[in-house]
Amino acid sequence: MDHDAVGLRCDLTSCHDVDFLPIKCHCNKVFCRFHISPDKHICVSSDGPSKECTPVAKRQRCVVGNCDKPSLGGAISQEVDIQTSSTGCPKCLLSFCIDHRHPDLHSCTDEQKDAQHILTRHFSNPPSHTPVAVRRSVKPPTDPKKLAQIQKVTLMKMRHSATAGDPRDKSSTVPANERLHIKARLKVTGMPVQERLIWFRKSVVTGRALDLISANLGIPSSYQAPLCLIEESVSDPSSCSPLQNDLLLSEQVEDTCTVILSALPHSQSD
Repeated sequence: MDHDAVGLRCDLTSCHDVDFLPIKCHCNKVFCRFHISPDKHICVSSDGPSKECTPVAKRQRCVVGNCDKPSLGGAISQEVDIQTSSTGCPKCLLSFCIDHRHPDLHSCTDEQKDAQHILTRHFSNPPSHTPVAVRRSVKPPTDPKKLAQIQKVTLMKMRHSATAGDPRDKSSTVPANERLHIKARLKVTGMPVQERLIWFRKSVVTGRALDLISANLGIPSSYQAPLCLIEESVSDPSSCSPLQNDLLLSEQVEDTCTVILSALPHSQSD
């Protein structure tokens, strides 16, 4: 590669050395760093150093430690409108001379891959499958105060979302203290399990509530098997027994309890 195509020769007659970082004097001549001072080249200008005197743009050198050649970006003329980054190594993004521009000639470290590896290691993508939530059996509190507080909060939530089990009843006509709020759950073989928050008048009979809950949960009229209501016991599910249809529902269950609509056990139907 011709040095003159990259650097400039010192205008001092006794020097003429090629300098890759030449400096322009206020006398409009270019000198190397050893002869740029006016007293070193017998400056012909009598005006003294010019404030507008600026050195020729410095050229970036190759980043290889033992190489003094300019980088490709520094070798390109300033008149050419080109981004310096386009002349750098596409992998490590550093600037090298023409002899060291290939990745295998300058011990290239792919910074883009290294950065991607770090991001993948510390900010890995979430798994494609959604982990199944593990249900943990939570024991109900035994403290009566805590139980009363939990029931109070649950009742407040149910009052806002429960619907009237009897279509003839309206929230505006039945006071809150005269309502019984329950969670009705359907558990009938061959039918999908579903739940609804329902409220009844505390004067409703369990048999009437059974018919209304069946209608609310979509039991077809063609269903012939006998049904019953069972209060779900949190402490001992095996001790659940059907409610008596001839008694008031409010006498057998409390506010916020879960009532299951299920097929009548064979021992009860006989």
